Amino acid sequence: MFDLKSLFTKDCIVRYLTSLPPILTPVMDNIFTDRPQLGLPVVGADLVRSVANTLPVVRRGAPSIPATSQSGSISFYEPLPIRPNSQVTGQDLNNLQVLKPGGREAWAVQKTDLLRQVVRKTTEAMCAKVLSGTLAWPVQLEGGGFDSYEVSFGSPLSVTPDVLWSEAGAKLKDVYMTLAAMEEALQEKGYGSTVKIWAGKAAYEKLFTLAEASVTTAKLRVEMTQHGINVGGYLVERRIEKNRNPQTGTLTATVEDNDVVMIATDAGHRLVYCAVDDLDANLQPMPFFVKPIKLEDPSGYKLVAESKPFPLPNVEGICKATVVS
Repeated sequence: MFDLKSLFTKDCIVRYLTSLPPILTPVMDNIFTDRPQLGLPVVGADLVRSVANTLPVVRRGAPSIPATSQSGSISFYEPLPIRPNSQVTGQDLNNLQVLKPGGREAWAVQKTDLLRQVVRKTTEAMCAKVLSGTLAWPVQLEGGGFDSYEVSFGSPLSVTPDVLWSEAGAKLKDVYMTLAAMEEALQEKGYGSTVKIWAGKAAYEKLFTLAEASVTTAKLRVEMTQHGINVGGYLVERRIEKNRNPQTGTLTATVEDNDVVMIATDAGHRLVYCAVDDLDANLQPMPFFVKPIKLEDPSGYKLVAESKPFPLPNVEGICKATVVS
């Protein structure tokens, strides 16, 4: 009988993941692109919000001064793991024995793909959730119940439009003024040289209506493209994805229907991968790990995947505005 573990070595998993098509995850792909691997079970809050601003000069021979403001204390967060499994029965193993090595590897790729999709989608949902400033996610208990895991990073910035986009008589100028105010709020915190602007369903539909009516007459430059609506240099993208809460089944939008969110991509948002709690992984940090565990009753294996992602947003680099009533 062949050794099932030989199909799930670290090198094999890397090869499988490389061969699989990417999973589109807009929040991870656009906001949490910095993904350091941290060889610790906890994450220091000092990984974000170290703002580089202007400083005074010093006299020649004088001591240096801190490059960023320092509070003198460090908070630590304890990430919890994502740990899905997939069963491999004795019947499955018997069927695998008659396959050639290429067939066995194709089977292993399929199993790996299922587990990586679960991990990726869960990580994306957590990243979307944390844009609100709070990571609140259910924790599965051993007895089948649920607890709640909640970490607060503070409140994002907010702007109140002078004119709602849904008001009678609203113009593209009002859209522009709202976006300019959001950008200014970010820049006052030291961010905003590069931004992503995401609109919820109702907000985008109202912007589309204003842009369609004004595209031929507006003095303000308006361009409607497949990527979004450009209003005076601000590209607003439609963001209508929803993520499912695994406890309640409730769907939550990445951006609420009536809202626009401007996110400074230069604000140091990070998705940290912490060391996984597994001896076979040498307690090392890795985005994705799979190992087979032999079962006696019923006879078979359990493929257990593990990842310990922890999104760290900088709430001073996120600004929200409710633009539709």
